[in-house]
Amino acid sequence: MLLNWLFAEIASEVGISWFDFYSIGHICFGIGMFLFFSLFYTIPKHKGHTPIFSLLLVFILTLIILIVWEVLENFLFINIGWKFEGRLDSPQNITTDIIIGTLGSLISWLFCSEVFVKNKNIWAYYIFGIIGFGLWFIVFIVLRALVII
Repeated sequence: MLLNWLFAEIASEVGISWFDFYSIGHICFGIGMFLFFSLFYTIPKHKGHTPIFSLLLVFILTLIILIVWEVLENFLFINIGWKFEGRLDSPQNITTDIIIGTLGSLISWLFCSEVFVKNKNIWAYYIFGIIGFGLWFIVFIVLRALVII
């Protein structure tokens, strides 16, 4: 019973448990958003111009988007019928989703700092991000299929 409360194992537990297959998808979202916003930092810096954003601002923007997503998901999407199972997420699930998305963006930030800033290798950073996003997306699809079945 404790595991059901912590990990959603069936569709009726999705959004109620701390972790579900959508929680894993949030790491993809965190990586993806950080990659997108970091374009405004890495591209100008790569070309020798002053970056528009700092990596801290990129992280803050990503965190804001993660929070806005949860608000949209639990208010707008539920009202228009796009929400899985048509119910609000529990506060625990919302918290976990934001934390996991934040971890995805932190991983991107650390990799960006190490690979791009120190080694000036912008393409390695974006290749990492695309591969990381893709791998987590595959994990999300597999977990979703396991829970839905």
